[in-house]
Amino acid sequence: GGIAVVCSAEGKGSGEVSIFGTDPAGLTPPPSSDHFFEYLKFGGTTPDFDVIEKTKAYVNLDPATGKASDLWAEDYVLRGPMIGPLTRKDLTETQQTLDLASAFDIDRNPFGFTADPENPYRCFFFERWRAKHSGTVKLGAYYSIEATGNVMDGPTQVTSIVWNPEGKVVYEAVANTVDRHEGNTQGKAAVFGLLHTAGIKTIQGYPGSLVDRIQQRLVHLIPGPGRSWSLEENIPKWYKSKSRGADPADPDFSN
Repeated sequence: GGIAVVCSAEGKGSGEVSIFGTDPAGLTPPPSSDHFFEYLKFGGTTPDFDVIEKTKAYVNLDPATGKASDLWAEDYVLRGPMIGPLTRKDLTETQQTLDLASAFDIDRNPFGFTADPENPYRCFFFERWRAKHSGTVKLGAYYSIEATGNVMDGPTQVTSIVWNPEGKVVYEAVANTVDRHEGNTQGKAAVFGLLHTAGIKTIQGYPGSLVDRIQQRLVHLIPGPGRSWSLEENIPKWYKSKSRGADPADPDFSN
């Protein structure tokens, strides 16, 4: 049998749970100083800028200009369900290697910007990528896929951006699919949705996939740019999770 949970907007009466407010029932566990998400709250301080408006401006920057990367902090980290942690340097090299902006006409369709009620430096928003494969996808020096004309109808995904007190992006979590049954990419969002649209369908595209984890490690044996995650010595110290690429979540931070 299932378990039914009855929520009350008023939060009154025995057994009722409020869906509003900060934490009326005291359900939030005490923060762990060891968790890297606590580091990203910067000691409980408050930003002196509008996080939502700053995030909107950042998202609207054209990746081809390089201006978006100018806003990345020195200890910037990007993480997705299948890639990361990637440093500023490695993400830049990976983007230049794939050059997907030249191979696809992309509209990210961002909407629903909202600040995290538990971290004023963090902003969430949705994206629903639409794209057409109109150019050549280059995968390394020896393999490329000519334009197919295929159109990507990506699933809705959630992106979150954390700013530091200096107004630089320090952490970006991307391509977290809301409903994998939406769209025409078998639940794959962002870059993996683009590759699926181009015809690369051997990537399973979900965390914990043994096939994807093995493929990523084999690719890392080949010298050159285009990594799924950065070398250990280059990952900023604040990012403590040991999960890499398509690995499952680090149990030290998820149990």
